[in-house]
Amino acid sequence: MKNTVISRPAFYALHVLFWFCYGAILFASLSSWIDSPLEIWKIVISDVLTSSAITYLNYYLLLPRLYAKGKHLSYVIASLALVIVIVLLRVNMLGMSHQSIAYTYFIRSVPAIGFYLVTTVVWFFANLIKAQRNEIELRNSQLASELKFLKLQLSPHFLFNTLNNIYSMAYFKENNTAPAIMKLSEMMRHMLYEDQGKFVSLSREITFMENFIELWRLKLDEKPKIFFTYEGVKDRHRIAHLIFLVFLENAFKHGNTIDGTIDIKLTIDADDRLHFYSRNDVIDARKTAEEESGVGLSNVKKRLNLIYPGKHELTLDQHATYFEVKLTIELG
Repeated sequence: MKNTVISRPAFYALHVLFWFCYGAILFASLSSWIDSPLEIWKIVISDVLTSSAITYLNYYLLLPRLYAKGKHLSYVIASLALVIVIVLLRVNMLGMSHQSIAYTYFIRSVPAIGFYLVTTVVWFFANLIKAQRNEIELRNSQLASELKFLKLQLSPHFLFNTLNNIYSMAYFKENNTAPAIMKLSEMMRHMLYEDQGKFVSLSREITFMENFIELWRLKLDEKPKIFFTYEGVKDRHRIAHLIFLVFLENAFKHGNTIDGTIDIKLTIDADDRLHFYSRNDVIDARKTAEEESGVGLSNVKKRLNLIYPGKHELTLDQHATYFEVKLTIELG
């Protein structure tokens, strides 16, 4: 009966309203076969008082203080004692209404036993729901912590590699150093200020990818053939933050940038499924891109499993002359 959705005064008001309605229904039902209004009021008041007493004592005292702490025998004894006291109290308040003493006690005990059983069932269901909610919250907390840890691995990894590239450009006094720093600044802004939640605008993520590709264009002395195309992207589409970064890093870091080709495609179909494709020529196929990438691909696999469980398909193909990535994500 503990509530966290409505305010405490409203919660109490609902309880008062329930017992008022219960008494009114009881009064109306008794009026059809008892002529004395005084007798009806005595029955209604005694029923409401004893039924509410056994309800709250069982729910807030016996169940949490005894049963929940494993004192099952003590709970059974206390429950029997409570029911007996309530029944005796009702009999003493109303007196014998039938010649049969057993039948009188039976009639007086029905509301008490009924509310005792109802509150017990409600308490068990409430605790079952609470346990399930706590388990879900714990699982979500663990997933959030793991995702945060994976993101912390990802950002320094990317920053370290990019700064190394810019350092080499500055060391050799290349003219592209200043534009490279500006591109990195824009990318870091995306990484910091867009990372307020798990998902970001897909169009902004594409802008980040374009900056990343342009940064590598500035850095590379050799000019590989780089193709990046996308289509079907709408303003409503959102994607996990930096989910494509590892694939881009691998394509440039482990690809053949002398005379090779890097082909990256991103499309959204009519069913709001995202299809990401990346293919890059490689120089040495004896060591796969996944082995070279360290936390990279294993990191993105974990993130996909956490963020899109059962809603994505990732295929990594290592061939003799090229490395290929195919990723499908259900955005809807």
